[in-house]
Amino acid sequence: MRLYLFDIDGTLLLAGGAGSEALELAFEELFGLRAAMRRVRCDGKTDLLIAREVLAPHGLDGPDEIERVLARYLEHLPGLLARSPGFHLMPGAAACLELMRSRALPLGLATGNLEAGARAKLARGGLSGTFAFGGFGSDAEQRPALVRLAVERGRALIGDPAADAVVFGDTPADVTGAHRAGAELVLDSLQDAESWLPAVEALPAGPIA
Repeated sequence: MRLYLFDIDGTLLLAGGAGSEALELAFEELFGLRAAMRRVRCDGKTDLLIAREVLAPHGLDGPDEIERVLARYLEHLPGLLARSPGFHLMPGAAACLELMRSRALPLGLATGNLEAGARAKLARGGLSGTFAFGGFGSDAEQRPALVRLAVERGRALIGDPAADAVVFGDTPADVTGAHRAGAELVLDSLQDAESWLPAVEALPAGPIA
């Protein structure tokens, strides 16, 4: 059997800057760091890594400081998501997921978001309950490790210790993370899933470490 793992930001949805704004507020409120997110690129990175990169130059990247920032971020995120005018699902995402669910395919997440943040974004997009397992930015700082965790959890859930995986993502880090975890990666667009999904299902199985 095959697992189907999805990134969130830029793959399933765009949060309209709500995530960055929530982090900005957390950094400023806790440590007085203003416009902190302007100094770091977020694409493809985990929330843990983003927090570390912002805090490290100030000598504030200990576990306690990072935990405080991420906890405050999660406090701000739901409200900012609700008010974000730029929040939207990516073209074809909802239809793609519905088609996969109709075929009873095992759907999981492989995302740099903290799990609670991932669930908040999915809820805002009407996708709660779509993904039964995953690997998250709260599990590991580096993406390959969280992809491997997603695969392990998916295998345990479906009872198939040899299941391989296809990863859907939108950044070079998604590609690298998938390949280092031994997964296939497919990315162009989630639109017209009826035309490309049979080919994805027919991909030859590959080993996953």
